[in-house]
Amino acid sequence: MSRAEKYTKKDRTQVRALVNRQVEAWEKRDFAIAADDWLPNGELFSPGGHVLKKDMQSAIRGYFKNFTDLKVTVNEMFLSEDGTRLAIQWDWTVTRKKDQKRATTHDAILVHLVGGKIATWSEYFGRRADGR
Repeated sequence: MSRAEKYTKKDRTQVRALVNRQVEAWEKRDFAIAADDWLPNGELFSPGGHVLKKDMQSAIRGYFKNFTDLKVTVNEMFLSEDGTRLAIQWDWTVTRKKDQKRATTHDAILVHLVGGKIATWSEYFGRRADGR
């Protein structure tokens, strides 16, 4: 890859904005905030399942049937030189509705970008602070 093909600081800023929109969409329970960042056939994979872009708002609503007060903290991000791979480490802190227990899950996320849009978003969860 030539030096001209490497991602620039501007590109990295745009990717950070993309991640911030993903955070905001979940915290505000509104996928419309982040939908334009996804390819039409974009997919989210996690230990809990597989969600297509078209079903993301429904998945968000389903999640918040059992949880509330979500706060996401982005700890680290790494973008490949060619801008097609993004790694994110964030903490997902939430309150469980049934007992008001607050817990944090440590997530590692691998994102495949095509033309700056999310093709796949794969999450890997660590142990939560409450041991589950």
